[in-house]
Amino acid sequence: MSVRKLTASLLTSLAMLGAIAIGNAQEHVPPADPFAFEPDFQWFRPVTDMDLADMKPKKRANTGWFATYDRLALYASRPELDDLTSAETKLDLGWGNRYEIGYMLPDVEHGWMFTYTNLHGPSAYDTVIRERLNRTNEGDLLPYGSKDGVVGPPFGAIVPAGDGNVLQYNVRQYWVQDALNVLEYDSFELNKHWRMEPYHYGGILEPFVGFRWSRLNDYNVRQDYRTTLDGSLLSDLILGDDYERLLTDSTITENDVLAGQVGFRYIKFRDRFTFSADFRAFTGGSLQCAKTQQTVDTTVYDGNGIGSEVSFELVDKTTPVYTRNEEFVIGFDIRGEMAYQLTKSIKLRGGFQVIDFATGIWRGGPPQGPSNLLIGGDSDQDVVMVGGTFGIELNR
Repeated sequence: MSVRKLTASLLTSLAMLGAIAIGNAQEHVPPADPFAFEPDFQWFRPVTDMDLADMKPKKRANTGWFATYDRLALYASRPELDDLTSAETKLDLGWGNRYEIGYMLPDVEHGWMFTYTNLHGPSAYDTVIRERLNRTNEGDLLPYGSKDGVVGPPFGAIVPAGDGNVLQYNVRQYWVQDALNVLEYDSFELNKHWRMEPYHYGGILEPFVGFRWSRLNDYNVRQDYRTTLDGSLLSDLILGDDYERLLTDSTITENDVLAGQVGFRYIKFRDRFTFSADFRAFTGGSLQCAKTQQTVDTTVYDGNGIGSEVSFELVDKTTPVYTRNEEFVIGFDIRGEMAYQLTKSIKLRGGFQVIDFATGIWRGGPPQGPSNLLIGGDSDQDVVMVGGTFGIELNR
């Protein structure tokens, strides 16, 4: 056999072996690679009612990569404190966001969904404005080029800045605040979804199971303003006859909720509209930590009238006290939405959401703070957040 024929025979054998190996390997590869897709980026291509009418519900459901964004306006319940100032039946408004990104395999009808939700607020305070002892810093009102050489805003500044008037008010004052309902909420979810076969009238059910990590931070603040002018402070041998004091007791209570959850999503298509409902129930543990601290701000003056100068200011802060606790948590999350098919890949949608932590949330901090100002709450409370949502959905 010549060298040329031998070489041709070897190449043919190698090609056959490679084909067999590739065929065997294809039996074990995933049905689809989530990162190997060819998007056409025609998100804004118009879509007609006829296009949607000809599509079966299974074809209209999200496949491949998809994402949503919603703006949240949720009312949150107030904390249950151990005094008469609490009003847990009241609700206060807070604003937040919800982001979702998911991937659904088109052939085997299962995939993953990641959800991040945050709520900034509510930030409800009971506020009283108190004028400070010298009421107005006259030097802060002088225009540029005054004869006495003192330069006021906007080309100069009072040094230190804390001795100047409150910007836009032209007086020196404190906003003495007591917190009524102040919290921040963040939640991370990862769920495994399964898409069932459409029902007779086109509805699709997607059961899912997943994990949820939520953090709810509650802020409890009480302030008290005292001065020698109204008799709430007495003359001091060192501080003198004219001084004021602002006491601030504060507690930051963190609740880290680690929970497993189960739920379902139901989707129904009708013309350009998509109706959906989500329900998830979760249970787990709440790791709680409360940080309590007091700040005392004392300002000493050389008099008690307009134009009195600040002699010096003393700020004292106590050592923070940490308290830890653990509680059992159970709750649910309900969402309902209606979306309108605007273009080929974009939907506008609106709806509502209810988040209920039925047990295991600590608000207000320990029952007794560093002074009689701060009254805390129980470590096993409930929190309800309810309101509306509005957003956009993108499916490639």
